[in-house]
Amino acid sequence: MLKKLALSIAMMMTMVLPTKSEAMPEIMPVEHIRNGMSGTAYTVVENSGEIEPFHVDIIGLIDNGKGSSKMIMAKASGRVIDKTGGVLQGMSGSPIYVDGKLVGALAAGLKEMSPYTFFITPIESMLPMWELPDPKAENKYLKKNVMPKKDEPTPEEKKEPEKESEPEKISEPEKISEPEKNPEPEKNPEPEKNPEPEKISESKGGLFFSGFDSNGVDFLEREFKSLGMKNFYVASGFSEGYTIDYNATLEPGSPVGVAVVYGDFSVGATGTVTAVDGKKILGFGHSFTHAGNVNFFMTDASIIGTISGTDGAGIKVSKIGNIIGRVNQDREAGIAGILGKFPSVVPITINVTNKHLNKSESYSASIAYNENLIPKLGAAIAYSALSKTADSLSESTVVVDFGIKTNAVEGGKIERQNMFYNSSDVGQVAVLELLQALSLVCSNTDVESDIFAIDVNMTLDNERKTASLVSAVPDRPKVKPGETVNLTVQLRPYRQKEETIVIPYTVPITMKAGPLTLDVHGGALVPLAQLLANAGFITEANEPARDYREKITGFLKTGKNNELVVEPGGVVEPQDEKELKKEIKRAKKAQEKAKKMGIKLEKAPAESKVDTGYIIDNVVHATIDIDKI
Repeated sequence: MLKKLALSIAMMMTMVLPTKSEAMPEIMPVEHIRNGMSGTAYTVVENSGEIEPFHVDIIGLIDNGKGSSKMIMAKASGRVIDKTGGVLQGMSGSPIYVDGKLVGALAAGLKEMSPYTFFITPIESMLPMWELPDPKAENKYLKKNVMPKKDEPTPEEKKEPEKESEPEKISEPEKISEPEKNPEPEKNPEPEKNPEPEKISESKGGLFFSGFDSNGVDFLEREFKSLGMKNFYVASGFSEGYTIDYNATLEPGSPVGVAVVYGDFSVGATGTVTAVDGKKILGFGHSFTHAGNVNFFMTDASIIGTISGTDGAGIKVSKIGNIIGRVNQDREAGIAGILGKFPSVVPITINVTNKHLNKSESYSASIAYNENLIPKLGAAIAYSALSKTADSLSESTVVVDFGIKTNAVEGGKIERQNMFYNSSDVGQVAVLELLQALSLVCSNTDVESDIFAIDVNMTLDNERKTASLVSAVPDRPKVKPGETVNLTVQLRPYRQKEETIVIPYTVPITMKAGPLTLDVHGGALVPLAQLLANAGFITEANEPARDYREKITGFLKTGKNNELVVEPGGVVEPQDEKELKKEIKRAKKAQEKAKKMGIKLEKAPAESKVDTGYIIDNVVHATIDIDKI
């Protein structure tokens, strides 16, 4: 099992000796690009990690109109391209040089056309990312949980007395001999005129998952498609354990990874480094999630091999490795990041017990702090952990108990327990409340709420734990306002003997004399009066809009599936302000009269609740007479 990032850094980090630093080469502006120019691109396609060149012919410029960046159309050839069968997904970001000057990054291919033609994002469009504001760099609360404090040396650095040598400037990759230009195979003719804009494909990249089973991947695909990610692959593996490389270096053409989750469950993408300037890097040549200023893991990556495909569908199979820095910009032109600076994260721990198979598993991961992703990723991780441990989610009952450590509420923690049953896939419904709770925490319109940790415990039972109510009988027919009546409730569990539960109900002190119908139901069932209120037929006078914390409180008070609830039934008629004042006056008189008679009036809510071991699936009714005080 992977360790939490919150564990001792000294025990889990991987140290790499410092190597030479990279410096930015001279660039070639777009206006200097001409049809017929030749250049060289650099990338890694084998597990040796060697950066290899391939030949590039410039075809022309494409102007996408006002407000859009220009793209450079080009054609790839050479030994590397012959070996891979064309430009592959994962080559995104590969730097392209003409006359030793950096032109830009390989970015996109042609949909349903030759895999040899591609488009280049000009370096001029990428460089501004280094100068953009980075407000997410100052997350005040999480660096202490995961990474060393700002400017704090690592334990190994403290032991190293030698002074670091001055960075040595490395000549740009044109020092690698350029391969001879290979003629294009006749069987792969290239179009000589610019294609229609709609023929330009999605970016040459995809989203990689590790640790998720097929159910978890399906869940994440649905969520991530809303962010514009359309290509999904299950990675062959991520690094074993949490490893942090504080002295990592990258060079143009090296593979690089971006991850939003890291641990027993990982989600990310790999591409290629376009440019390096000291600790700053540019890569991909296209967006990852196009989320702007971000807080993602930057990792090194390794290439396993390549898979050729038709219509430009080939890929470089790769995996992310050590955490080496933070990606802080995710823009149309690519990604930007900083080596040695690390993201704020939310640790998540999932414990699953399978009573049927008599086994338990624990999982942990860290989610890069992003309010749009935390709810989706938290729910997906919980769902996949349950699915993997269960090995079957059909006809199952699950008890979910989660806690969210956050400053969004007084006491610093949101806790919720509920029971769920489904005949086909209980995991889909079991994680919805976790998704809802995290979404509420991340929806504060005043300030960003901190989330310090997410802990989820799930107990799976392959039996059906549902029950239907048979009857509810009060222990006396007449009750005064403020007094308590005990209801004996008969319930029939699925394919088991009937059981009896006694639940007390205290009559509100404002209740009028006369007959009162009580609804007895499961917590998940909404009575008619509440449905009408939600639909707007019943309103409270001058009801204020609920603030952020009230929404969370309301969520926590929501009835649970395995609760037995007693509350007044029927439809409550709307009351105007005059009628409400009259009710308040009557209630005060009832209180005073009860006090004089020595009757203790309890301040009780309008409903009573008690937990059961079953999901209650229906409603029954009981009637009592409210006596005058």
